[in-house]
Amino acid sequence: MGFAIRPFAAVLSASAALLMSVPVAQASEPPSQDVTAPTNIGDTLVVEWTGTALAGASGAATNACTQGTDDSHDIVLALPDDYYDGRSLIADFHIEWPVGTNVGIVTDPDLVLTVFQDGAALGSSDGGSPEENVRVVDPAAGTLTAVVCPFFASATTDYTASLTLTVEGEAACVAAPTKAIAAASPVPASSGATGPETLRIRNFDKFLAEDATSLSAVPTTGFAGRLQHAQFDRQLGVPTFLWAEANAPSASVGALASDRDIMIAKARAHLRHESKLLNLTDALIDEAEVSFAGFNGAGPAVVRFRQRVGGLEVFQRYINVLLDRNLDPVAVSGYFATAFDPVEVANHSTTRSAAQAIAAAWGTLGGVINVLDLVPEEIDGEYTWFSLPALSGSHALERRPRVRSMYYPRANTLEPAFYVELFSRTRSGGALSAFAFVVSAQTGEILHRKNLVSDATFTYRVFADTVAPFTPFDSPLGNEQTPFQGAGPDVEVPRIPASDVLVTLESGPISTGDPWLTEDATQTIGNNVEACIDAVDTPVSGIISNPLNICTEITQDTPDIYAPTNGERTFDYTVTPDGDPSEQEAQYGAIVNMFYMVNWMHDWWYDHGFDEQSGNAQMVNYGRGGAEGDPILAQGQDASGRNNANMATPADGSSPTMQQYLFDGELNGEVKQLTPEELESFNFTGASFGPSTFDVTGTVVPVSDGVGDSDTDGCGLTDPLLGLVSTPGVPQPSLAGNIALVDRGGCAFTTKAQFALVSGASAMVVVNNVDTAPITMGNGDVPIVPVPTSPTDPLYQIPSVMISKADGQIIKDNLAAGEVTMRVNREESIDSDGTLDNQIIAHELFHYVHHRLTDSSNQQARAMSEGWGDINAFMLSARADDANAPFNENYSGAYSLAGYVTHNFWSGIRRAPYSTEFSRNAFTFKHIADGEPTPDGGDGATNSAVHSSGEIWANMMWNCYAGLINDPRHSFDEAQSRMKDYIIGGFKMTPANATYTEARDAVLSVVLANDYQDFEACSNGFAERGAGLFAVSPSRDSADHVGVVEDFTPFVCEASQGGGDGGSDGGDRVAPTGSSGSLGLGVLGVLLLMSLLFTGRRFSQSRFNI
Repeated sequence: MGFAIRPFAAVLSASAALLMSVPVAQASEPPSQDVTAPTNIGDTLVVEWTGTALAGASGAATNACTQGTDDSHDIVLALPDDYYDGRSLIADFHIEWPVGTNVGIVTDPDLVLTVFQDGAALGSSDGGSPEENVRVVDPAAGTLTAVVCPFFASATTDYTASLTLTVEGEAACVAAPTKAIAAASPVPASSGATGPETLRIRNFDKFLAEDATSLSAVPTTGFAGRLQHAQFDRQLGVPTFLWAEANAPSASVGALASDRDIMIAKARAHLRHESKLLNLTDALIDEAEVSFAGFNGAGPAVVRFRQRVGGLEVFQRYINVLLDRNLDPVAVSGYFATAFDPVEVANHSTTRSAAQAIAAAWGTLGGVINVLDLVPEEIDGEYTWFSLPALSGSHALERRPRVRSMYYPRANTLEPAFYVELFSRTRSGGALSAFAFVVSAQTGEILHRKNLVSDATFTYRVFADTVAPFTPFDSPLGNEQTPFQGAGPDVEVPRIPASDVLVTLESGPISTGDPWLTEDATQTIGNNVEACIDAVDTPVSGIISNPLNICTEITQDTPDIYAPTNGERTFDYTVTPDGDPSEQEAQYGAIVNMFYMVNWMHDWWYDHGFDEQSGNAQMVNYGRGGAEGDPILAQGQDASGRNNANMATPADGSSPTMQQYLFDGELNGEVKQLTPEELESFNFTGASFGPSTFDVTGTVVPVSDGVGDSDTDGCGLTDPLLGLVSTPGVPQPSLAGNIALVDRGGCAFTTKAQFALVSGASAMVVVNNVDTAPITMGNGDVPIVPVPTSPTDPLYQIPSVMISKADGQIIKDNLAAGEVTMRVNREESIDSDGTLDNQIIAHELFHYVHHRLTDSSNQQARAMSEGWGDINAFMLSARADDANAPFNENYSGAYSLAGYVTHNFWSGIRRAPYSTEFSRNAFTFKHIADGEPTPDGGDGATNSAVHSSGEIWANMMWNCYAGLINDPRHSFDEAQSRMKDYIIGGFKMTPANATYTEARDAVLSVVLANDYQDFEACSNGFAERGAGLFAVSPSRDSADHVGVVEDFTPFVCEASQGGGDGGSDGGDRVAPTGSSGSLGLGVLGVLLLMSLLFTGRRFSQSRFNI
């Protein structure tokens, strides 16, 4: 059972008087009741009691009560023998108390209700309204204890309580609770929008946005003997779906003119029969207007009555009556406005005209109308058509505005209002916008706004789940490769294609329902992303190019392309995994995949805090804040680079640019020793730079550059900006025309390549310096602004491969004895398309999210941005069914990044797989510092490089996430949802140019404010990887990350057995001070301590070492 969670901040800001409160055990009046469950299906039994909740905040820590000092009431439930044979019992516990006052972000008082049986919590409710509800289905016989405690209360609080027992027929499921029975489970935060908007102005309804001033009690009589369980809305005070009684009388209506009149009369008669429950007067029933009445084909009949008062329609208030073929009643649905004084309503005055209502409505769309230009031209029934005014601006009215008078329902009255319809088009492109408004005739306030344009669904052929939310697969190979399906890296994983599917949707997992495309769209150009193949950024060999980062057709031979629809609102292109990406069908399919993935990710994160006000990228922002006009420009198979991807993120209002590249395909060829004896081909990898095909045979010469700690690494003296050899010294003459054998480590691979080039080598063979498999060698040059890629790739035109440390040693041993010749051969292969690797797309997208929410220009922040990108990829890749994968107990398996394009499903593009298990990934916080030897045997010379340091941050966060997933309180979906909340909240709490420990505390503070046990699990993930309570980061401006102080102290220590002062390992330990990024306990420690003091209780089984 999940609980609604609210921050501790409210508790911390409350009256300090609570610190002195001493809880006293409470009991309700009466303390207990003996209850025997009713037996007849449809029967209802209600028992009531009163109580007084304590002052304090004992329910704030866990959003639930405990059995002990807090007010409680026992229900001793007796069940007849074989009670659940053919029936079900619904037990609805309910409490309510007087409406309180706002104190900061909480209400005083605010109570919590928890129901226990045999010491176990069956459910808990902690909302923000002056009522709480817990539903228990089919409770066992015995004592059910309802405990009421304060989330926050400055004084004791009297409350009333009830238990409603309802007997239902045995069924496969139980109807979801209505407002009368609030759900105890948490729901995702939502912006409250009710649908998509063409002009991107949010739909709005004043009535729905207003809180009820009072809540009606659920009637205790009248619901028995009905066909099904009724739905009751306590804010409206009426049932909103009421089934007829099993023996409901068939009204006699006498002789009428037509069958339709008879149908209407019978429906009205049934409303009179149910008038007490529906709170309907004869006048309301008689004045109601019939909208439609008739049989639905061969089925039953529906009669709809719209409410009218004094001849005016009441906005969106109607009741439907369902009649069977014999015109006998079946059910009533809907509701009328009933809580108003007819005399008061009849005497309402108005101060606004219809023309002023039109002007007010147009003003919410950003336009201005002179009221004098609006002239009534035509009356059509209740509508008045006004003249079409001449307007300036981006939009023009397409048709004449029309207006009608009506009433709008408020909490306890009906407000005179105007209903207004406006249709407009943009002057530039002719895009249609149409809205309906309800404008107060008393104040001019907008009471309701609705978009009248429906955005159509589109169909996409993609690699994704077949059920909502249609989560994208990791790649065209599906999800089976992650986590790794073997015990170690030597296990061969087959590349088995997944099945693509056609997915039809309007939007992804987003509460607002904002559509990806407009109804008339024919290309992959939407509000969130414009996706294309950017084919014209071809660099000239040997020159650092300046790519044209737009998609436009330059020539007929090299067009940039968007994917067009090839059916009615359909993008149906088949992609063959590992097929030729240059074929047009494959290109279109790749575009569609990228368009789908970017849109889906946009929606996936929206409700967790990355919305318009937070700087997300959208062409239009729906009037929700932020700067608009900046959809993501997603460019697939970009011609400006290879074997990489990037994301350029300007400030809000200017489009981020994503570039996805082609990767070298699976290696074909051989790298083998020919003499002194011919050996089998070595296992080898290639490089992202230089030529992709070559065949070189020659003599092997070891590198000896004479510079630095090692003269066999080919590092020379390098320019710190480009990684080029600016002072090469004397080239190594012995390399000329020969194959250079160079050791890995000490500098970038491109630096080694440059040394081999200037020395005249015919090829370069790099020997791995760790015992793991060789890796694909990347371009280590720092990107040159404003080109966010590796534009120096063409500079390194030397055949380059890497072999294992063991194979390299064989060659070195033979060189010690004499001459060695080798063949270095790489044959042409089909490229792999990074545009289809959704892990890479997810990684790049999170650079933009991270940079929009934080200022991150120092080395640590840039490294963490790489780590955050990896975490987004694993948020996508980790799934509930991973729990059943081999070698992944408790999500401890090996998770890789970009396995599809790297052909490496063990560690992908990183040095080690992400894992909570140290045998798979032993990197810790200290490994961000240059010179710290790495667990895989490396010298750590380049640990501070952003991707290397980023791996450390990502694995800390992965350990945090795994802790949430493994918490038995959470389903996988709930753990995932919470993690997304924590990530975005952590971004928003992160200081500018943060250190690792600052960013750590940013995340942990958000977690702590939500759920203490989540905080314990997540903080342990940091502590286990060396970023514990007393860890120290390098200085903020450090480029080499030297100065790390690791610490493995948990943030939550075990309780001391002996009591007294201090923690379990001594009371005088403090965090080091004076180093940038060293916060010690800092904000977190104070927050933890203060929350303990204010709640008047300790967290279970834990205390803090301060």
